[in-house]
Amino acid sequence: MPEILSVAVCISHGVTLSDFVTPMEILSELDPGDEASWSSAVMADIPYGVKIDYLAPTMDPVVALKGRNPPTVNPTLTYAAAMADGKQFDILWVPAGPGLDLETGKSLIPEDEITFIAQQTPKAKYVMSVCGGAYQLALAGVLNGKRATTNKLGYRIIVAATSKEIEWVPEARWVVAEGGKVWTSSGVAAGSDMALAFVEHLAGAKVARHIRGGFEIPERAEKDDPFAAFHGLV
Repeated sequence: MPEILSVAVCISHGVTLSDFVTPMEILSELDPGDEASWSSAVMADIPYGVKIDYLAPTMDPVVALKGRNPPTVNPTLTYAAAMADGKQFDILWVPAGPGLDLETGKSLIPEDEITFIAQQTPKAKYVMSVCGGAYQLALAGVLNGKRATTNKLGYRIIVAATSKEIEWVPEARWVVAEGGKVWTSSGVAAGSDMALAFVEHLAGAKVARHIRGGFEIPERAEKDDPFAAFHGLV
């Protein structure tokens, strides 16, 4: 039987949906459930499955970055409830949230989200962010003394607003730090690239390649980052 890894997707109003919707579909390919797998020959004997929760400050539907035009997300658990119950997750997946007020420099991220990330990180197996989600990790102290990357459009803003102890990498599709525990990706679509690299880390290249073929996502390397130059960072 595969080991089931619990995943906490950390969201709040202003989240970027593409930072986690496709990546969670990718990770869910590791857990076909009771249905016959479209890839049974390749996907047999995978060592891991996943169980995903979507955490938010309240159980109200979460409104995405572009307001009510995109779909809303129904949380499965609140940060407060998870912390009160002492629930520990194996994987934290942190998409971009509302970020910070550009006029005041004040964080717009809910405090309980930052507290939850900080409390979970020591015992989590993996901590992962997509796009501006690295800002939440930075606020929680997760990235101090580590290499990390983030969305190149907001790169300078996030670097200026976070700890000088973080080694920000301007040219990277994603970065893996702390012996493979902390993963950070560049903007939006890079999260799906990182998710596929993570699948390869968990289950091997053959499985990752098969899932990639189903999603029709071209293969990219960790350092394949054309947007660093596009945004004048290199």
